[in-house]
Amino acid sequence: MKIEDMDLKTKVAQLFTFSGFHSELDEDTRKLITELKAGGIFIPSGSLKHPEQVYQLTDDMQTVSLKEGSGIPLFIAADFIAGAGCKLQYGAVHFPKNRAIGASGDESLAYESGRITAEESLAMGVNFNYSPVVDINNNPLNPVIGTHSFGADMDTVSRLGNAVIRGYQESGLIATAKHFPGHGDTHVDSHEDLPVLNFDRERLESFELVPFQRAIDEGVDAIMVGHIAVPALDPSLTPASLSYPLVTELLREKMNFKGLIVTDGLSMKGITNKYSMEEACVRSILAGTDILLATTNTYEQAASLLNAVMDAVKDGTIAESRIDESVERILFAKIKYRLTAEAYNYTAFKAESFNKLGAQHVNASLAWKAVTPLHGLEQGALVDKLEESWMLLRDQPTSLFAGELQQALPFLEQQVADSYEGVLALLSDVSEQQNIIVAISHNKPIAADFLEQLNMHLSKAKNSIWVHFGSEYDVQNAAGACLLMYDRSPSLQSVAAQYLTKK
Repeated sequence: MKIEDMDLKTKVAQLFTFSGFHSELDEDTRKLITELKAGGIFIPSGSLKHPEQVYQLTDDMQTVSLKEGSGIPLFIAADFIAGAGCKLQYGAVHFPKNRAIGASGDESLAYESGRITAEESLAMGVNFNYSPVVDINNNPLNPVIGTHSFGADMDTVSRLGNAVIRGYQESGLIATAKHFPGHGDTHVDSHEDLPVLNFDRERLESFELVPFQRAIDEGVDAIMVGHIAVPALDPSLTPASLSYPLVTELLREKMNFKGLIVTDGLSMKGITNKYSMEEACVRSILAGTDILLATTNTYEQAASLLNAVMDAVKDGTIAESRIDESVERILFAKIKYRLTAEAYNYTAFKAESFNKLGAQHVNASLAWKAVTPLHGLEQGALVDKLEESWMLLRDQPTSLFAGELQQALPFLEQQVADSYEGVLALLSDVSEQQNIIVAISHNKPIAADFLEQLNMHLSKAKNSIWVHFGSEYDVQNAAGACLLMYDRSPSLQSVAAQYLTKK
């Protein structure tokens, strides 16, 4: 696997990680590997069902890459930001999201969550994780990062982010710190438009960039650059992912990052509202990125992106030496992680690699450490009230919490809304003499008028408990007893029910 043995197409293709199209190896995904010679494949959530299915998909893709493609194993990437189980339908551990880990404050458990995620990911054939998020979420109105962040404190984000990174990489999974240069204090979702990080250089260097610099110092092997404009560093308002001042001058040279620079998905509107994906690929390589996350919907579109970069090299827009620089870094990483034709190991699927007892214990321990009671709510608050009549008003995603609560409260009644927005209508029909438990879940900011009405209803109830599987910013003005759980992962829902019904 030497760069001098590779033709231009094979080299350029190593810079592309394309989205797979199906949960099995379909013909178009096969062509990404055999005809385009892709360097990597990203598996989107819709193609992730259960561990054995993912293993079969990745095994088939690697076989095709080695025998009919570039001859080099693929980077196979996924977005396992809260354990491999967070994107699968079943079969692997689903950890609490980062904000709950931040609330736990436990570095050893954060490391263990990374280690377990790595073991399960690799047992399915996923070798590159687009995680962890090391954005500092200090903006209550941030529409996208929210509970994906470890918190609002840069030291907590850095410390726990690095623990997760060590857990991944020491177990053989490539970690990716994201979204450089920081998506925490923004008001726009880059899936929808281009956020602007409107701070001066001093603020950026003393805050937003700190977790990334500390991850670099700890040896993170990949950093994902977001579609975020930073006028203090690039007055042209070019997205960071396409910006030479941000990618090369800042991240590569000033911050001394030697690893892989990956773009966020290039089909996001933070890019496509202004650029074609073809133009974005060329601009991103010129900026200095190594891996283009080409989230295309069709094989034809993927081929168009590859051809655009090939044409840019042939007409001199991109120097071939610029391609070679990235290929060298990619091959170095593949050698490090044993993704070479010589070192690659085919192993049989092992069901016993998943959901191990120790992993479940780590998951439960994280959940217990994340529990945050507010306004005097004590553990076992319902123990002496088990025989009383309670009404649970909840949204559909909190069904696991409801099931465990029902077992402990034989007289519990339930009303269920499809989503948290529908819970207000349920509340308005309940007598003020009723004991009420409200359980809602959301990983983005909840509108102030909704929260105001919710708190008004709760304050009028005879007895009320609000169990919130969402952001701490939503409960700052909670009217009464509240249990903050940050996220609706299965372990957090289970622990919430136990917290209320057991001392």
